[in-house]
Amino acid sequence: MNIRIFETIDDLNTAAARTIVQRIHSNASIALSGGKSPIPLFTMMGKPPWRDELAKVPITWVVVDERYVPIDHPESNAGMIERTLFADGLPNGHRFLRFKTELNDPEATAAEFEREWRELGLELLDVIHLGIGDDGHTASLFPGTNVLDVEDRIAAAVFVPKLDAWRVTLTKPVIRAAKLRLVLAAGASKAPILRDVQNGVPHPITLASAGDIETWWLVDRAAVAPPSP
Repeated sequence: MNIRIFETIDDLNTAAARTIVQRIHSNASIALSGGKSPIPLFTMMGKPPWRDELAKVPITWVVVDERYVPIDHPESNAGMIERTLFADGLPNGHRFLRFKTELNDPEATAAEFEREWRELGLELLDVIHLGIGDDGHTASLFPGTNVLDVEDRIAAAVFVPKLDAWRVTLTKPVIRAAKLRLVLAAGASKAPILRDVQNGVPHPITLASAGDIETWWLVDRAAVAPPSP
């Protein structure tokens, strides 16, 4: 398990941005997760000097997963990315692949995402940015949901009983096939999950990052704190 520990969130986010910039090349593909945690990272990347570096080459940006809400909803991952990373607009030559929740049909949204993925000529992602929940989920791969068994799709719809809500998400095979997985985790609440992953407990994040694939865990000190005696 490749863990890099940072003393502050700012240092962690700077390392993540630097890694993404170092991995870009002509026609790069980068998948981004949503939620609240990445907002400072994406806001930083949407401003100079990071934006200038990212604008130098064509990039296809991909939303990892989405809550089934309109893009202008406060909880929309695509909306959050547009308000932060693309606050000054999408750079020339860049493309943005999101889940079209305006179709009002989760299965149709996943199918349309997959059609667009193929139309854009995407194959393996160069970088995928992932978060991790206190329950071990990543993307919208939640424990006990049937999407964990999907092996033949790029994207899938999933109903998450604990949230009483639909989600759409990249599937586990797509995450595992990416050239680099960056898992960002901060805070003491993540420490039990990190210990579980180190011990091979089959949480979704473990299943998505296990094996002979390049995964970097960028974490703060609190996320690797030992359990209290």
